[in-house]
Amino acid sequence: MPDTEQKWTKKATERVMHALNRADEIGGEVRDYIQDKVVTDKRYVSARKRIAKLFGRGYVSREEADTKAKVVAEKKAAVAAVTPVAVANKGFGDPSIKAQIYGRKSCPWTGRAITLFEKQKIDYDYVDLDDPEHEAKMTALTLETKQHTVPYVYLRGQFIGGFNALSEVDRLGQLEFALMSKDERANAPAHVARVEIVSRPNTDEVAPADQNPAAE
Repeated sequence: MPDTEQKWTKKATERVMHALNRADEIGGEVRDYIQDKVVTDKRYVSARKRIAKLFGRGYVSREEADTKAKVVAEKKAAVAAVTPVAVANKGFGDPSIKAQIYGRKSCPWTGRAITLFEKQKIDYDYVDLDDPEHEAKMTALTLETKQHTVPYVYLRGQFIGGFNALSEVDRLGQLEFALMSKDERANAPAHVARVEIVSRPNTDEVAPADQNPAAE
């Protein structure tokens, strides 16, 4: 192709490109028509590809872009379908509740824990493991706490042990701190904030003396 003809062709294509780009900028019905109709027309797409190639560039049509995006989305969905989702084990302790007791009404140690909270007017949540609805929790509680006896006492979501452990926390003057929320502990005086509540599982092995006929 002679230089003059090649220059004319390039100039003509530049004008076409300018017109097409200008059309994309124009609002109203012309713009909507071009975007919604023309850009999906195979002849238009073919022309844009040839023009882009002439200038050493590439051109991806809307349909091609949508197809590519669909393929990527399908691949991600396939990966997500076979990837196991890690579910955090929430456990039985709930930090939003001051005190929790998982026990049995037939257990004297459970009764003592309830009495301690009621005497000190402490709100608590009680779950009866003798109830058919909750009896399956016993195995899970044992695995979580490594304790094999009731009651299971939690203070602000932290497992501390059974009644003996609760009584020890109370004896050491740590109960008030143990019942504080996270924000309350953060604002507590330094000497209070240094308190460390230690779990003491598996301590309630013997029935209370005052309820043991052999001790009477």
